[in-house]
Amino acid sequence: MLRILTGGAGCTDALVAVEKGVIIGHAMASDATGRDGHRTEIGVVVADGRRGMGVGSALMRCLISRAQARGATTLVMEVLAENRPVITMITDHWPVTYQDQSGAYLTIHARLPRPRDREWPDLRAPYRSGAEPARAAGGRFSGELAGAR
Repeated sequence: MLRILTGGAGCTDALVAVEKGVIIGHAMASDATGRDGHRTEIGVVVADGRRGMGVGSALMRCLISRAQARGATTLVMEVLAENRPVITMITDHWPVTYQDQSGAYLTIHARLPRPRDREWPDLRAPYRSGAEPARAAGGRFSGELAGAR
């Protein structure tokens, strides 16, 4: 199902965060080329009872790492303008190059740092069917991330 939702083009990712067999968060990223170069647009949703526990951060880290491996240099997110915790998280981690408010939404464009020198996964290889453990700040989220591309 996730492969169908992402179009199977190799420039999209979909992840789910699972805890004790229950999906507690999901996220998608899709790459495009525009005025700000190679960008990845990311959307993240976390269950109300799991916000502030590192689930969204784990999903973001995974999506951004994979997008950087594909050459993305800019992160784009649409956020409710009243969602100060997420806006603060974005501006604390990445230099914002452009933002625009349209109604209740704020569209943020932020520059991604160059990936550190390390080996990246072979994104052309089929995604493992098993889940990989999530690594959240402080180890608060100890569930699993699984996805398709």
